[in-house]
Amino acid sequence: MEPISKEMALQKVKAKLANFSQNEIMKQNIETLNTYLSTTMRNGSTIMLDSTAILNYLFPYLAKKNVLIKDLTEMDVSEALNGIKAKETTLIAYAKKILAFANWEKGRYKMPKLELKYITIPRGEAKSKVIHDQLTDEMIAKAINEIQSPRVKLAVYLMWKFGLRLSEALGLRWEDLQRRNGKSVIIIRHRPGDYGAKGVKGEREISVDDIISIGMLNESERREINMLMKEIKEKYNSQRIINIKKTVVQEGLLKAGKKAGIPIRLHPHLLRHHWIVSAFDHGASTTLVQKVTGDALITISQYYMIATVAPQ
Repeated sequence: MEPISKEMALQKVKAKLANFSQNEIMKQNIETLNTYLSTTMRNGSTIMLDSTAILNYLFPYLAKKNVLIKDLTEMDVSEALNGIKAKETTLIAYAKKILAFANWEKGRYKMPKLELKYITIPRGEAKSKVIHDQLTDEMIAKAINEIQSPRVKLAVYLMWKFGLRLSEALGLRWEDLQRRNGKSVIIIRHRPGDYGAKGVKGEREISVDDIISIGMLNESERREINMLMKEIKEKYNSQRIINIKKTVVQEGLLKAGKKAGIPIRLHPHLLRHHWIVSAFDHGASTTLVQKVTGDALITISQYYMIATVAPQ
């Protein structure tokens, strides 16, 4: 980008701002952006880079949602950037600029220290095409039919239908199945020294209704899961619902896949990746996928972009 003066950059930004709705909320957002760009330490070229991210992606999102910048969350930033076909380095740069702006408005004047994580498929694009084009729900259902152990079968269901990591499925306790606000929810917790959420010290809530609403769980599958839980509760006396080791599930899934004639080597984390790609195919928003999976991502990786927004 050619060097440009700060004054010239601000004039160009103000001209672009005229394209946005002039309702009261957007007026406040425009005033905030002008103050941010004119009072913070930025040269003309940096202002133009900032405004590219903010005007092209953030402001259309703000206008659509009719919200103030100070009320934004990282999930909002993710949704604002959803659909960009760009290199990961560009996505990270845009996310940082938008979050720096949002944090400035909240009174946090320093650049946020971000550790941006992407949902990525190991071994890159080729693996994502295997998941998207070849692995199907019918294949997974066939494999499940070959599993005899109710605990292994339940673990597979939880990864396939709720996008859980294997450690999260194995870490579930009976107390984690609750009703909140009249809805059935699964609470995923971090339990130091035990199975559970990966590295997250708090908890997250997965609504069964959310999973059903995007078509990732039908009524017969829900009944099957409830029956498995009932059988396990009656047969085994343990705090953890699925009181077995990871290797038991890994080996059980692998053998079931081979026995069912599945041409893809099935392993637990593949089911989680399949859930994510399938959720996007079903029209789930990035925000909902984040909420269910618990990934601290700013936007989906280029591999999922390729898998779900591939050129026709």
